Amino acid sequence: MKMIKVLINGCNGRMGQVLANEIERFPELLLVGGFDIHDEGKNTFPVYSKVEDIQEKPDVIIDFSIPVSTFNILNYAVNEKVPIVIATTGFTKEQLEEIKVASTLVPIFQSSNMSFDINLMKKIVAEVAKKLKDTDIEIVETHHNRKIDAPSRYCYFTC
Repeated sequence: MKMIKVLINGCNGRMGQVLANEIERFPELLLVGGFDIHDEGKNTFPVYSKVEDIQEKPDVIIDFSIPVSTFNILNYAVNEKVPIVIATTGFTKEQLEEIKVASTLVPIFQSSNMSFDINLMKKIVAEVAKKLKDTDIEIVETHHNRKIDAPSRYCYFTC
């Protein structure tokens, strides 16, 4: 069985730590490192603060960070031809356009919310909105109170 080598961007954040713990549960996944602004020494994997220091090329990068860090690791992903999952929020329209351009160079899966519940709600609201053309409804997804950029930008539903 081929191991899938994973690098987590934002590995010291709340979701980065959850992700690291989840990766450890799957024998086909190998956490080869993390990328974060600083290493507190609490991880069982190497943590890099400069992209040029990354030792082992991952098969995929998973990004749960902040926009400035996303673009740092996105440049690495494009240069090294590594697919990337972007779960970071708070991008400007211009930054979202840059991600779209990068997606022509390397596979990117980008979502402002990885929650099954929220993605299901988006589908349901889109269907209901077709039936409520003259109704003014706004649903705002606010995340939890520890989220740096709560509420998540561009994660609004309007009918």
